[in-house]
Amino acid sequence: MEEVPRRPEITYPARVPMKIIGRLEELRPDMVMELILAHLGPQAEGDERHQSNCKGAFISYTFWITLPDDKVETPLREAIQKLPGVVMQL
Repeated sequence: MEEVPRRPEITYPARVPMKIIGRLEELRPDMVMELILAHLGPQAEGDERHQSNCKGAFISYTFWITLPDDKVETPLREAIQKLPGVVMQL
């Protein structure tokens, strides 16, 4: 039986991309950034900007965030999922 590959070791703080996909008319990047700042505190200079991509009725926003430890990502993602228009997170 093949061994299941293990997740790579992550050292913290870790700077990672977070992509949020939602409905164009509902999801706004300022709502996402507000939650990022509330959960993680101030981010590195330049990381408060985001990249966006729009296709049809959907838009995706990519933010770079710095996770201080392994306990903060899940609560942040749970809060983002409750925003109006959110469809998926990567």
